[in-house]
Amino acid sequence: MSITVEINGTVANIILSGGIDYSTQEEFKSANKQALAVDNVTEIHVNFAESTFLDSSGIRALLTLNKEADASGKSMIVLNVNENMREIFDIGGFDKVFTFR
Repeated sequence: MSITVEINGTVANIILSGGIDYSTQEEFKSANKQALAVDNVTEIHVNFAESTFLDSSGIRALLTLNKEADASGKSMIVLNVNENMREIFDIGGFDKVFTFR
């Protein structure tokens, strides 16, 4: 698992790779803080294109990021969620909480 944060103008891209679970939640939270700390960022994209797994701790980190982004006047968008992970979001009702592209 690896997490990369890239800043492109007003967009912070958090790129997730591998499994997102309890063992990686601190790294995920650290990446979220890094993206939130950039003043000129107005949008945070969380890219799941290279992710293989997501558990409840990963969803919790996304919920926290979404709440903190909203409080900071930033929006969060979830990108490239595969069909299996999208089902996890849908079953938990998180499809109504997050913006997906």
